[in-house]
Amino acid sequence: MHPYYIDLGFKDVRIGMYERLDFDQDGIPRYRYPAGLYYNITFIRHVALYHHSRYLKFGRPEDLRLFLRMSEWIVLHGQESEDSFLFPCAFPYACPHAQFTPPWISALGQERMLSVLSRAWAATGKEEFLRMACKAMQPFELPASEGGVQARFPDGGIGFEEYPRQEPNLVLNGLITALIGLYDLGETGQAPRARELCRQGISSLEANLHRYDLAYWSAYDLTGYVASANYHFYHIMQLWALYEMTGREAFKRTTLKWQGYRKGPRFHATYLVSRGRTWLRQQLQ
Repeated sequence: MHPYYIDLGFKDVRIGMYERLDFDQDGIPRYRYPAGLYYNITFIRHVALYHHSRYLKFGRPEDLRLFLRMSEWIVLHGQESEDSFLFPCAFPYACPHAQFTPPWISALGQERMLSVLSRAWAATGKEEFLRMACKAMQPFELPASEGGVQARFPDGGIGFEEYPRQEPNLVLNGLITALIGLYDLGETGQAPRARELCRQGISSLEANLHRYDLAYWSAYDLTGYVASANYHFYHIMQLWALYEMTGREAFKRTTLKWQGYRKGPRFHATYLVSRGRTWLRQQLQ
């Protein structure tokens, strides 16, 4: 299978993620939270995909070995039922508009499972990887109110929640990442439903992309919360990846437009003022 669509190594070094990772004796990363060290499945899959991309670029067996070790760790430590394969988050988390207590699932976490296990199946031919990947898609079929990660845009279009809750907020980076995972599983040729959900989600995002455009910066989610500088840059990387995957001009236009927002003092000044206002509103709530 092809390398992951975004340079995760560059992204992670840029935001300092590796500085907060602690690798156990088997090379599995744990993340340093205020409450302590936790295995965060999102970061485990993140590092796994990075090693897979390095293997495809440079052909180093060590990268393939590490990728497969993490893939096998996921299979061994996930929660399998008759119709699903989940990896709930085991740590509390607070995002801008909600707080989550364990266990909780995320479209971001489930997506990375689709991307990793699809690639592990392609690399080894082991049916266990493909079977678990197909089961990991189950939450994408269920609305958040029923324990899944599916949500709807105001126009009724389908989306997938990084932080599932009753009121949709559809965090942009989590939604795009979810679409990429469905795309990866669909690319195996063994999961037509994943291909269909991806198609619907991409069309829905294309129709609703304007909701994330603040006319000077990108929004983190549907509430209009202003994205940080790192997330704004990540949105640009992700949308360009979607353009390369789909050829849809709307993603290219928005990528170039949002890249333009990163230039010039007027945009930076407006962004900083808006971030300050957002922070002040939160303090007054």
